Amino acid sequence: MYVEKCKVALENFIPVSEDSVVKAKNTKRVSDSIDRYLKDARYYLENKKPTTALASIAYAEGLMDALTFLELAKSNSSK
Repeated sequence: MYVEKCKVALENFIPVSEDSVVKAKNTKRVSDSIDRYLKDARYYLENKKPTTALASIAYAEGLMDALTFLELAKSNSSK
């Protein structure tokens, strides 16, 4: 399932550099938002609102992409 795959991706996400407290703090804030979007997606799926669930998961994936593009985090997964 799409939501579960994004959850695994988030669990395997690691900050690229801890050299800056501000970068680490902001990366953590964005990661927390990603986690909330994943929880929202599960909630909406369980409540039979697939369109809203898809929007939530798309936001989560977009934020993961942003962290990657900004080189603030990368996937720790070899998958």
